[in-house]
Amino acid sequence: MEEIYQKLSVVNLWQGFGNTDEASFEVIEAWLHHSSGHIHMSRKPVSVKELDNWLTDETDGDGDTKKSLVLRIALIGCDIKHRILKLSSEAMKALLKAFNLELAYKYSQSCITNVAAIPPQSSEHQAYSFCYMPKLAAMWEHRRFHAESPTDRSYLTQGVIFLDESNMLFLSEVFRTPWSPLLYESPMFPAFLLSLILSTQIHQGEEKVKLKIRASERCASLQMPHQGYDKGVMSLFISLASEADRCAVKLSSLSRKSKMVEKALKFILKNISEQDGYAASPKSVSAEACQLLKSHALLLQDRLEMQLVDIEYTLKRVQLQISILAGIISRSDFQATLMLAESQHRDSLSMKTLAIVTMFFLPGSFVSALFSSSMFDWDSVNSSSGSIGVRPLPQFGLYWVITIPLTIITFMLFFLWLWVTKLRHDTQKRQGDELKQSYFDRISEEEKAELNLTQIARRNDSTFTQ
Repeated sequence: MEEIYQKLSVVNLWQGFGNTDEASFEVIEAWLHHSSGHIHMSRKPVSVKELDNWLTDETDGDGDTKKSLVLRIALIGCDIKHRILKLSSEAMKALLKAFNLELAYKYSQSCITNVAAIPPQSSEHQAYSFCYMPKLAAMWEHRRFHAESPTDRSYLTQGVIFLDESNMLFLSEVFRTPWSPLLYESPMFPAFLLSLILSTQIHQGEEKVKLKIRASERCASLQMPHQGYDKGVMSLFISLASEADRCAVKLSSLSRKSKMVEKALKFILKNISEQDGYAASPKSVSAEACQLLKSHALLLQDRLEMQLVDIEYTLKRVQLQISILAGIISRSDFQATLMLAESQHRDSLSMKTLAIVTMFFLPGSFVSALFSSSMFDWDSVNSSSGSIGVRPLPQFGLYWVITIPLTIITFMLFFLWLWVTKLRHDTQKRQGDELKQSYFDRISEEEKAELNLTQIARRNDSTFTQ
């Protein structure tokens, strides 16, 4: 049974994570007072130098004041962005070895979301793995003892939780909350607490999404169809559309988290039913503990069903809001395009008016400029005569000799530019066609090769059957 876990552990999804030189870590402990039956919770830092003494510290007091350790969890912070585990590798190895969690740790590195029981190394040890990467990964061991007296403990759960720094405070508060002593007997209690944490995060995340969607719905309801285009208002709606897209992504993440909680609760209930089958064993979990944890898990399961319905409803609201915002933005874009077209139409009319006016004045302006030059002999004109003729100077022919070839060269350069532009466009189009043709040729060659392999395989199969 252990072999398959070893094989799967070869795929390490935590590659790239490194260890820091952190010399301490936070721990949460639950101590059972045998005389009163109450649970006392504590949280404290443990340095690497104190690790050996801390691992052996499992009882305190004597007689009526005796208390025993029933739960011990080490919290290891993770920096997901920089892919760092905030504990030295030596301390990590020592913890995993002391808790018999080497295989559970390796198997957890091959999972994204999963909860599983690791094959036990003995009848008294059972390890478990709970993964919801990249935010949370936990592994713990549950150990059963033969209690010879009422002041002897019969169980101990100890494990390691890797979690993002943003979840450290919330998780530690949940684990520090004392529960009924019966729950600490079950090896499924850590899985229940982790499921409770994820369920609470689902509720909190969904409430944040609802607040954002309500604000977006109020803003969208204020946008009347007859209102004109407003640049500031459209900038607001574009930002609301982006926020709605992020809400849809967040709801998808919450849906994934709810699937993990559903899987974990099924796993808990399955293990509880298996433990009920061994109720006669002296080292089995008591029926009262199984029944209490089962009732808690069923309640959480009922809440999860309603959360799934609420997530689906909220997702539909988000999708509807995205459609509404897209429609508003599209109408505004159409209005802006219409305004731009009207403005361009007015500019076109102005340009036409200007062109018509220019057509009236251009011939006269050209003739006036030509006559004002020194290429005509105005001094020889007799103003008393009725003749309107004027004698041009020899330089007048020089004007046309220069102007006519220069005009022809200008038009030639213009048509040359048009030809080069068309040639460049045709070259780019031909290169694109060649690229697409080579792509389709490569696909057809791959299909032919695949078809040949299929035919060869069929021939081999027919030969084998004969």
